[in-house]
Amino acid sequence: MRYQLMAAAALAAIAAPAAANDGSGYVGVDGGALFPRKQTVAGSIDFTTNGVTDFARQDIASEKYKTGYDLDVVGGYDFGMFRLEGELGYKRAKAKSLTVNSTFLTALNGGSGEAFTTTTDFGINDRTSVYSAMVNGLLDFGGNAGVGGYVGAGAGYADVHQFGDSKGKFAWQLLAGLYAPVSSNVDVGLKYRYFRAGRINASDDFPFAAGTGTCGTAGCSAGTATFDEDNRFTSHSLLASLTYNFGGRAEAAPPPPPPPPPPPPPAAPATQTCPDGSVILATSECPAPPPPPPPPPAPTERGERGR
Repeated sequence: MRYQLMAAAALAAIAAPAAANDGSGYVGVDGGALFPRKQTVAGSIDFTTNGVTDFARQDIASEKYKTGYDLDVVGGYDFGMFRLEGELGYKRAKAKSLTVNSTFLTALNGGSGEAFTTTTDFGINDRTSVYSAMVNGLLDFGGNAGVGGYVGAGAGYADVHQFGDSKGKFAWQLLAGLYAPVSSNVDVGLKYRYFRAGRINASDDFPFAAGTGTCGTAGCSAGTATFDEDNRFTSHSLLASLTYNFGGRAEAAPPPPPPPPPPPPPAAPATQTCPDGSVILATSECPAPPPPPPPPPAPTERGERGR
């Protein structure tokens, strides 16, 4: 189920737009759950008593791990669609079970007279630690705002501590992630990692004394059982991320305020209609009426003459 969740996170990262802070440096920390893959353990037995048959090296057990933890710090530069970063990581997990097959137990108990069982830990160091230094190249999708995503790969050096031994080997990894800004400088996110180190060969010796059980004609013998791994450390991780961007995204300028509404049109002045039919302002006086026409002249009377 956890692998399905990791695959879904990787696919979502490919499809998502990004919120990277282009053209700036960044630093970050990641931390979360580590899921190492089980490993095969080989074993051999060297009895000290002559006549007791040794057990030649062969695969005799399968070692499963509990969920561990994966931590790293990163620092890099965002060129836009591409990011280049350095990473220092630490991984640690504890063995969940070491299942030894019956062929090995029969040979060990039959030659030593002991009564070892499938639950015996044989003194094997049950913790695995990995120190790594990697260089990662990431493709970053999207612009400078909102949820973002990336996919990429890395290569470098891993120092794997198993069975009490330490081996440094070439290592590589695949990465995918989602993130979102919580401020102009800070992003939080979710990161998936597939990690694989070069093949290592670590061993652990388990000396044993002669027991009191039933042995062959040569008698019970002391000796040394050797357990070793010739595997590649491989793991899946699901991590939470916190990243600080030095550039800082510029805050968007607020939109300009809307223009003020136009002033209302001036009110029409009050008017009045004068007796002569003209329309004038109410505050003005109507023109005086024209004077009446003068009366017509009186008729002139003629005098009678010559009478």
